[in-house]
Amino acid sequence: MKPFLERIESSIVVGDGGTGSMIFQALPDSKCLELANLENSDAVLDTHLHFIRAGAQLIQTNTFGANRFKLKTVGFSDKTRAINSAAVKLAREAREISGKEVYIAGSMGPTGLRLDPQREIPRDRPQILDAFREQAAALDERGIDLFMVETFASWEECLLAIEAVRDVSSLPIIGSLTFPDEWSPRPQTGQSARDAYAAVLDAGAQVLGMNCSMGPSQILEALELLDFSSDIMMSVHPNVGVPEKRGGMFVYPLSSPEYFAYFAKEAVRLGARVVGGCCGSGPNHVEAIRDAVADLKPAHRVGDQPRVTFTPPPVTMNERVLSPFAGKLEKKEFVNVVQLDPPKGCNTELVHTAVEAFLSSDKVDAVDVNSNPMARLHMDSLWLSTEIQRRGMETIPHITPRDASLMGLEASLLGAWRTGIHNVLVVTGDPSQIGDYPGAHDVYQTDSVGLVQVLTELNQGRDWAGNSIGEPPSFTIGVAVNPNAEDLEKEVERFKQKVDHGAHFAMTQVFFEWSCWERFLDLWGGALPIPVLIAVWPLTSYRLALRLHNEVPGIVVPAEVQSRLEKAGNGARAEGFDLAREIYAESRKRKEGGVYIIAPFKNPAAALEILE
Repeated sequence: MKPFLERIESSIVVGDGGTGSMIFQALPDSKCLELANLENSDAVLDTHLHFIRAGAQLIQTNTFGANRFKLKTVGFSDKTRAINSAAVKLAREAREISGKEVYIAGSMGPTGLRLDPQREIPRDRPQILDAFREQAAALDERGIDLFMVETFASWEECLLAIEAVRDVSSLPIIGSLTFPDEWSPRPQTGQSARDAYAAVLDAGAQVLGMNCSMGPSQILEALELLDFSSDIMMSVHPNVGVPEKRGGMFVYPLSSPEYFAYFAKEAVRLGARVVGGCCGSGPNHVEAIRDAVADLKPAHRVGDQPRVTFTPPPVTMNERVLSPFAGKLEKKEFVNVVQLDPPKGCNTELVHTAVEAFLSSDKVDAVDVNSNPMARLHMDSLWLSTEIQRRGMETIPHITPRDASLMGLEASLLGAWRTGIHNVLVVTGDPSQIGDYPGAHDVYQTDSVGLVQVLTELNQGRDWAGNSIGEPPSFTIGVAVNPNAEDLEKEVERFKQKVDHGAHFAMTQVFFEWSCWERFLDLWGGALPIPVLIAVWPLTSYRLALRLHNEVPGIVVPAEVQSRLEKAGNGARAEGFDLAREIYAESRKRKEGGVYIIAPFKNPAAALEILE
């Protein structure tokens, strides 16, 4: 059998299909398809044999998610080497049983870390490289013919995988990227698809790949638009199409073998040397590809060679459109904000009565609207903010990644901007386990750090996947900071990340003595780079002070404050409001950006007493 790279210089190689989706059909209850290499080896072996008998000349090991990070999510990271070794053994066994010349590609997919916007490749680089080296070494030792570094939406992570393979092996590499629905330059990173492929070649891959994505037509469109020269060898493995979820399972469209035969001929005409399928494609699709390319030779094209340097242009922010609230912060004017809790039901009368009082006083610049505080169900913060905005009061709704996916959050934010909401406060959100739904599974595709970055991407005119969204919003992004955090150094580091990702202002967690804030500033090393609103909570009773101190995470009520309220007896409310006025006055004296007053729940208009 010719070495793989020599073979595709002069011939078309037929790849296999959706190995993972085929195994899942055989093992629908499996929580980890890669574990089948150890526990359900017959299903894996049969899948390889089905593809080989259909005409596949290249099969991929069942190791797409067999890196320590992916396996850790299902509790099998300690079996990483064993799972990869067993996968190669099964692929080799299938080749021996078939008696045919078949190349075995060691499949390596993403770690999954880049799916979370808060994770940054530079920070995780050593761990990611180690994980890829571990997997690559296990695959190489068992006797594969080449590596298929596949289905990478993050081009930076793909480069790390190639680097790791090169550290442990000299075998050929197919570097295969996947894209959402656009092939134009992606402003998320300033890179175009051509830039990314140039970097993949420069990193050490000999073959460029496209796989998964949206289906065969998108792959063909990409081959036409990218127009690589005949010196570039391409591998293409599309999904059968866009799946839908039915009964907890992903169901792919019934894409016909004839359609895949058409795709295969067009792909070869446009320069592909390896043609196979990905998710949803079975032996019938592979058989159609085999027949379609049987008499074809690699095409010779005249496209330009992609660049071999990789220098992404800088990303520039759109010019910000300042809300009235943001405009005051920009001018260093002291702002007064009142925080309100949405109602637990549908009656908003109490909120609107308070808003009318705030408007009449002309002392409140904006209303800050909580989002399911303490993980208890309340009216949606964005919806209530829209109602308040219609009455003429500017709002700062809280948004949290606890309750919705990134796509859901982005969609809600775009709608909120359209209704006039131009400021938001990003918070991680209390976990449901402490609230009304203790058995619920929170979404948390990211945390507050990552969500700030998502908002910055929206402001720059793109969603998190890098797709253009057309006319962008221009949110003023607020973040929380807790000077009473148990690990203050970690809190400072997280605050720095929020600022670096694009935060415009901050709002503190509640504190009742300034020494904790001074400690935070000392650790930071001086004045903060963005305006800060200090929390002011007018305590109404000694019992409330005890509950906050002992039951609410992140809030410390000093013993001196507790003592003042206890000694005040029936006058505890007046004492609590006096304390709040002291914090308010000190905030103005220190020339902070402003304050936000946490309004008494049953009488939110009472917040105005602090401003008198």
